[in-house]
Amino acid sequence: MVIWVHIAVVLLIAAAVIALQVYLSRRQAWWPGLVLPVLWFAYTLFVIVAAVTGYYYVYETPLSVDIDLLVSFPLSMLQANIPAFVLLAVYFFCRSRRRRQKQLDKMQVQDL
Repeated sequence: MVIWVHIAVVLLIAAAVIALQVYLSRRQAWWPGLVLPVLWFAYTLFVIVAAVTGYYYVYETPLSVDIDLLVSFPLSMLQANIPAFVLLAVYFFCRSRRRRQKQLDKMQVQDL
């Protein structure tokens, strides 16, 4: 029973974030819709840097840079930024609809 409550809370939070993203993307200015994806990207970058510095703090040795680390870093960034990509998709979808409506309004003005 408890797990269903957690799932419901997570889904409600996700729906609220997407609704906020739609609202920000439909604004007149172009930049408010980019705030949430940029914040998410900065958060994931912070988490990865904190993990590396935490490794140094715990083991008191620097993290060795090898091929596994060089492969896993971009993959973990891609995986961690899936919500940012979803938010960017919502942004571009809303902006394209806005752009299309703006062109239709221009055509209607020219027809008059």
